[in-house]
Amino acid sequence: MDEDGWIVTNWHVVQRATKINVILADGSHYDAQYVSGDDKNDLALLRIQPRKPLTAVEIASESQTMLGETVVAIGNPFGFDHTVTRGVISAKDRSWPPENPQFEDVLQTDAAINPGNSGGPLINTRGQLVGINMAILSQAQGIGFAIPARRVGSLLAAWFTPEKRSRLWLGARFDREGGGIVVTDVQANSPAALAGVQKKDKVVAFDGQEVTDVLSLQRRLIRKRAGDVVKFDVERERMAKYFVVKLTALPVSSVRDMMLKKFGVQVQVLTRDLAQGLGIPLTQGLLVAAVEPGSPGAAAQFQRGIVITQVAGEGVASMDRVAEQLEDVKAGDMVSMAVVVTERRGSILLQQTANVSLKSR
Repeated sequence: MDEDGWIVTNWHVVQRATKINVILADGSHYDAQYVSGDDKNDLALLRIQPRKPLTAVEIASESQTMLGETVVAIGNPFGFDHTVTRGVISAKDRSWPPENPQFEDVLQTDAAINPGNSGGPLINTRGQLVGINMAILSQAQGIGFAIPARRVGSLLAAWFTPEKRSRLWLGARFDREGGGIVVTDVQANSPAALAGVQKKDKVVAFDGQEVTDVLSLQRRLIRKRAGDVVKFDVERERMAKYFVVKLTALPVSSVRDMMLKKFGVQVQVLTRDLAQGLGIPLTQGLLVAAVEPGSPGAAAQFQRGIVITQVAGEGVASMDRVAEQLEDVKAGDMVSMAVVVTERRGSILLQQTANVSLKSR
């Protein structure tokens, strides 16, 4: 999705992976880092460090995707890498999943999709991304489904903020409205606010170049560094204005603060010495120290002594990484966590593992 090595795939493809390897069309191999994921949308963001700039795919606009148009599915079905199959867009705005619909925008195609195609692109004859292949109807032939490009682009735009990807503080959010890019939110006392950027400003240009979509704007922003100065040309109440914004380093949020704020759970980093002192046979994780009554943690029956070993499908190894994951969580989002409960009965140490979901507040 970007020349610097940002890759999108299905969340269900990587959710249980302990190691992710990416093989490009030229046969080069890369270890990939899981960056972020959204189980509800079944999309995940990965990162590799390419030895040279890559060719990024262009995302097709909704108006460019037509019923009956020819599309190509690319994937790795049954281990046959870079397999290409051809079909057409059979339908748009299908409900998925059939038994309990969560989305009404899914694409249907008759391009052959098999196990191993998940996470691969569905591309039109202009080489543009139409969707991400995700599922088939097992009892049928020629009925496959893909996440539409507009949803992929929207989620990428949310992931590709300078705050999340480059630890830069801009303090403004953007979205497409009425055919243009509009500022939808400005954080108080942020660099954008101090420069004069306001909510509902229509962004016309960034650093002197026309702005056509949110994702391309975000991709340019994440390449900046703290201290860089950027220029926004905007339209406000039919008047042209411009603002110069100096980007700063994002204030660091701690895991402790994020867990307490979003779930009402007080945690501390589980060190080797702490684990030995408590008789816990683990070497890393987050130890629950207290739980606020009536909090999401209390609703999930969290209690003192529980050890959290995974957050949002990723092991608790780097505290900065966990904090970054939790910064993506909005109020009402469900976050999965793997926990270990240890109980001593005489000389016997009992250990249970479980996966729980907490609703962020």
